[in-house]
Amino acid sequence: MSESTDQYALPADYSDRVFGVLLAAADGAAHARDGADPGETETLALYLLDGLLEALEWANEGVSSDEAACMWLAALRWYKLVNKSFPAGAPEPQPRWIDEAFDGAPDFAPGDSQNLLALDNADMASVGRPLFPQADTTGVLTRAAFMALLPRVDEATTAKLATDAAALTHGSPAAHRAAAAAALVVRAALESGTGSVGRWAALVKEFEPEMTEAREPDQGHEAPESEAAERDMTAGAGLFRAVTLVTNALAHTEPKAAYDALFEALGEEPDAETAAYATALLAAVQGTDAVAHRPASEIDPILDAMHDRWVKLTVGE
Repeated sequence: MSESTDQYALPADYSDRVFGVLLAAADGAAHARDGADPGETETLALYLLDGLLEALEWANEGVSSDEAACMWLAALRWYKLVNKSFPAGAPEPQPRWIDEAFDGAPDFAPGDSQNLLALDNADMASVGRPLFPQADTTGVLTRAAFMALLPRVDEATTAKLATDAAALTHGSPAAHRAAAAAALVVRAALESGTGSVGRWAALVKEFEPEMTEAREPDQGHEAPESEAAERDMTAGAGLFRAVTLVTNALAHTEPKAAYDALFEALGEEPDAETAAYATALLAAVQGTDAVAHRPASEIDPILDAMHDRWVKLTVGE
């Protein structure tokens, strides 16, 4: 993992935007669950981000580590949090601060079932060694947004981190490409705000759904017609939908209006991953203002602590 403090200048409000992404992902997921808090969607993404930060901790001590392996060990600790035990035959990594923070938490609202299914294995999945080579669901999106939070690295590194994080549970190359694109969209938003919106379409064009004769021309980017269709969305379809809805919501320059427009467009009982990613993307543009009015969450102290650790390890404020 290579960094340069000179090549990549950060906006003055970059840290606020990152905090906004953390808050917004939890808020979007809770909205999709009709307020149920917390859930698997945002907690797995938080654990994987902590795994990435652990790799940075090792690097700061002059010890090389494999970011993907650190994230896998973090994912195993998340699996234990949810299932109360590690997968049979898998490593049992030592607990970290986030495990203590979640100690005693109630059962979590379900997320993408592929995550627990894939992690219930003794071996680590990777891009080169997928355990579920056909798995392609929206479960990779929220973590991709968090992989974009590592500053001062090149875009190839951002894309690789997101791809490696996706590959831990989803083996489809299409899901990997969607995860990489999802991270690059959030990265662009963090760095350039509304100035990046024009680039988003190019990053997600691969995942644009084909028009059908049954649709009017202005309906080509609408949501799936049923809840079942939304739950069955591929990662690319969820990404394209989220980016389209956020782009439309940003027509409202006032943060609360954009937030309301996004949630109205998401509809009732949307896919939690798509909602979490979309809300995180909105916050990557607007910072904490995007979710300043959100209701308090049970995991707010953990989000605060995660942001503090991110600051110390990445921007040193």
